[in-house]
Amino acid sequence: MHILNHVLTSRARVQRNNRRIKELAEEDASLLREGAGGVEDVNRWRDQGYTRPKVLVLLPTRTTCYEYVKKMIRMLGSNTFVDNMKMFDREYGPIVSDHLEKDEDDKGNVNDRMRRRLAVLRQKGSEWNELFGDDANADDDFVLGLSLTPNFVLSPPPPVLVRGRAGALAAGAPSSGVNVKLCADLYQCDIILASPLGLKMVISSNDKDDVPSNKADVDFLSSIDVCLIARSDVLLMQNWDHVNIILASMNRQPNKVSGIDFSRVRNFHLEGNGARWRQLIVVSQFTNPHILSTFRRHAKNVEGSLRMRQTFRSGDASICDVFSARQIFQRVNCLSPSSAGLDRLRYFSEHILPKLMRSKQKHTLIYIPSYFDFIALRNLLLKFEADFVSITEYARVSEVGRGRARFMQGQKSMLLYTGRAHFFLRHDIKGTRHVIFFGLPDYAEFYPAIVNTLNCNGINTVPCMPVSCLSLFTKYDAHQLEQIVGTSHAQRMINQGEKSSFMFSPS
Repeated sequence: MHILNHVLTSRARVQRNNRRIKELAEEDASLLREGAGGVEDVNRWRDQGYTRPKVLVLLPTRTTCYEYVKKMIRMLGSNTFVDNMKMFDREYGPIVSDHLEKDEDDKGNVNDRMRRRLAVLRQKGSEWNELFGDDANADDDFVLGLSLTPNFVLSPPPPVLVRGRAGALAAGAPSSGVNVKLCADLYQCDIILASPLGLKMVISSNDKDDVPSNKADVDFLSSIDVCLIARSDVLLMQNWDHVNIILASMNRQPNKVSGIDFSRVRNFHLEGNGARWRQLIVVSQFTNPHILSTFRRHAKNVEGSLRMRQTFRSGDASICDVFSARQIFQRVNCLSPSSAGLDRLRYFSEHILPKLMRSKQKHTLIYIPSYFDFIALRNLLLKFEADFVSITEYARVSEVGRGRARFMQGQKSMLLYTGRAHFFLRHDIKGTRHVIFFGLPDYAEFYPAIVNTLNCNGINTVPCMPVSCLSLFTKYDAHQLEQIVGTSHAQRMINQGEKSSFMFSPS
C-alpha cells in the first residue's frame, strides 16, 4: 500500500504539472519561468528524477513476484485496467506439474503415486510448498517492469436502463481508474520487480564482473525513491552478494543525459544525494549479521534508520517443539566474527572428532549452516580418513539417495548436511541417533525438525541405541540462539563467565 501510494501520488503530480505547463505554454512562454507572483521560481516544476522508475522490489522467485503483483492489483480496486495479463500469467503464474503422468490403463498406480507424493509434500511444510512446490515457479532469474497511470479513463459500461423522474433513459458514463501495464520497458515503468540474480545480469556489463563497471547500464536505477527487499531470509539462501551489488548500483549519476529534462529533476538528484533521500525497507523472518551489515551500509537516509526485532519468550522458543532427547549447547570462545568458523573447526578437531573416531560412533548427523564451513570440515575429515558421506545443495539426486541409504544402514558413520540443502530440499534423514550442530541454523524451526529425527526408524537394532544432541555456538550467534532457546536464556548463555556448557531437557 505504501508503494502504491507513493507511485500514484508522484505520477498524479507529474501529470498535473504537465497539464499546467501546457496551459502556460499556450498562454505565454515566459510564465513557465516565473511563479504566480511574477518572481522567477526555477524549483516550481521539479517533480521527478533522471528516469521514471521510482520503486525497486527485490523478490526471490517468480511465484513470490506473481503473488505480490496480484495483491497490488487487488488493492487498486475494481476500476483497474491491466495490460499484458495473459503474458504475465504464462511467465510467472503456477506451472503444470509433470511429476505425475496419468496412465489410463493403470489408474490405481497413479492414485498411489499421487498419495505418496502428497504425503511427501505435506511433510516438507506449507512454507516450502509455497516456494518450491510442484505448482510453484521457483525460477530466480527475472526482471519485471510495471507502470501505473492514474486518472485513466475507462471505457463506459453498457447502458443501464434507469428511468428518471422525467422518464428519460440514462446510460453509463466513463469512469476514471488506474491503468496497470505489466512487462513494461525498464525505462518506461514505475516499479521494477526483480530477483537479485536477474537484475544483476542486467546491470553487469560482463558476467565475470563482481561489481558493475561505470560503463554498465544502471541509469534506470538512478532515481529510485523506495527500495523494498522482501523475503530477505530466502534471498540470503540464494546469493546475498547480488543484493549488495544492486544496492551499490542505485542512485548513481546517469551515464546518458539524452531525454532528460533537467528543469524537472529534483535538486537532491542533481547534487548526487539521491541515496540520502531513498527509503530502504528490509523484511526478514529472522535477524542475521549479513542482513544487518547490508542495512547499515546502504541505509543512508537523512531521517535516520529504524530497526524492529522480535524478542522470544522461553515458552515461544523453538526448543519447546523438541519431543525428546537432552540437548547440550557448547559455547566456543571466539575473538571476532571473522574467526568464528575457524574457532568452531578448531574446537571440533580437538574435542569432538577424536571421541567420534575412538568410539567409532555411527549414525551421527552433522548439520553445517555455511557452505564454507562445510568445505573446511569436509577437508578435516578427509585428513583424518573419517568414514562419512555428505549432502549439499549441489549434489546430484543419485548421490543424495546413495548417501542417505548408506548412512541409514550404518555403512557410513557420519553424514554432513548443509543448511541450504535442508532449506531447498527438506530431506528426512532416517537412521539418525546423534546430532551435532556445527553452527546454529538461521531458521529456528530447523532445529526441532532435525532433533526430532532422533528415532529408531531405519535401524535394525533392538533395543534402540541412545541418542544425543550437541550444538556449538559463539557469542556472535546471539540472533540464532535467542530464537531457539529464548531471549532470556540466550543472554545468560552468551554472557555467562566460566560456564560454557548448557543442557536443556524436554519437560
